[in-house]
Amino acid sequence: MNKQAIFRSLLALALLLGIIWSCKKEDPAVTPTTPTTPTTPVVTKSTAKDITKFGFAALSPAVDATIDATAKTISATLPAATDLTKLVPTITLSPKATVSPATGTSQNFANPVTYTVTAEDGSTQAYNVAITVTPTPVATTKTIKSNSDLPDVLEDLSDGVDYIVSANITISGTRVVTVKPGVKIQFDGGSSGFTVSSQSALKMIGTAAKPIILEGKVATAGSWKGISIEAINIENQWEYVTLSYGGGNSQAAGLLVDGINDAIRVSIKNCTFSNNLGYGIWCNDKYYIGTTFGGFSNNTFTDNTKSALKIRAAEMGNLDAQSKYINNGQKFIEVARMESPLADPITVKKIEVPYRVYSVIKSRDKITINAGVTMEFTTSSGFELTYGTTFKNASIVANGTAADPIKFIGYISGTKGVWLGFVLENGNIENSLKYCQIDGAGSDNVGCGVNFKGAVLFGNGCGDAGRGTITNCTITNSGGYGILYRDSDAVTIKDNTFKDNTKADTYLFK
Repeated sequence: MNKQAIFRSLLALALLLGIIWSCKKEDPAVTPTTPTTPTTPVVTKSTAKDITKFGFAALSPAVDATIDATAKTISATLPAATDLTKLVPTITLSPKATVSPATGTSQNFANPVTYTVTAEDGSTQAYNVAITVTPTPVATTKTIKSNSDLPDVLEDLSDGVDYIVSANITISGTRVVTVKPGVKIQFDGGSSGFTVSSQSALKMIGTAAKPIILEGKVATAGSWKGISIEAINIENQWEYVTLSYGGGNSQAAGLLVDGINDAIRVSIKNCTFSNNLGYGIWCNDKYYIGTTFGGFSNNTFTDNTKSALKIRAAEMGNLDAQSKYINNGQKFIEVARMESPLADPITVKKIEVPYRVYSVIKSRDKITINAGVTMEFTTSSGFELTYGTTFKNASIVANGTAADPIKFIGYISGTKGVWLGFVLENGNIENSLKYCQIDGAGSDNVGCGVNFKGAVLFGNGCGDAGRGTITNCTITNSGGYGILYRDSDAVTIKDNTFKDNTKADTYLFK
């Protein structure tokens, strides 16, 4: 090979190597990596600077303030008499924020206080804090010492005691005194109270939410006289009234309805009579001039030292099945002596406690006694429908049931001849005794001087007729016979049970 050929071969080799080198330089897979310098992260500080909660946990109960996030104001009203000069607030903030003055630091809030919140980034936000207290109620209690102090309308003056009565105030003439819902009256002294006379009225109509309260200033039975009604005005209406701790000064009742031959009227609904010395209510008129109650329903009698009620036979027809009788000293309704006979029909309803009768009940009209009633009789008391045209329309209808019998019993259980029994000598065929338990009757002689004693007498030994029905009754412990009747009269006697009667089960008048 000559020199020229060798030169051309070397040149071709050089060109080839140049091409190879150029390709390797352009290939990223083989391009050398240049080291980079690390970047320091940028940290942003919080700008949050809110008060999210502001309160006074040390108060009882604790109080949380109201926060206006837009106006940046904080407000709270604390109970009356709270000392604003030494309050320690508890403050909750946004995360990483601080506040000045600091949470848990005693502060004087007699005037508005500015709290400054600083965010983590150093920015700030001011909150204006204004704390007030509920105003102390202005004393509004009025004292009534005489008739001239008693307004015609007693208003609800405050949340506490509205009136203090320190004497017995008489409401007379045709005056009507109205007591508004929510009124609270305290009576100071054993002779303090109200007497309602003539044609006047004490009108007290409260509500379930705002009852009217009449109470002793001293919470002791008999610490004040109570209310006495001697008036015939039908505006004596009581609803949602609570009368407590009365009965002092010999009145012996929270409410005394006291009239002689007068048609006294009072309506009592949704009322409570509690802790009175003596009775809750005493109707003190033994002469009959109609019923005392113009209305009576849903009342409560509790913790009175005697019976809930002392009434006449006429008022038995007014008592309702819904009223409550709780923990009174005598566990019965006292039916007192009444001189004159009933002149109007009555219906005696089943109530929670027995009726205890203290005299002979006479009537010129119908007496209906409902199933389940219990009547207890004291010595020589009972029922008498006497002969003569005046009493011919009178009747006793006492129809119990097998499941709920009517009980006519002596006040001393299981004792023979405690009470009179039934004397039915007016000849009315409507007289009816069904499913009755008659125990301890037959105390007295009845019938023209002849020694007739018995639990039930249809007619008498003088020829006066007795008519009616007695069926499915149990007659026990009579002081004499069980049933006395004349077989020529229209008397139905069937399916009765007799036990432990002193004499025979039945006796036929001649």
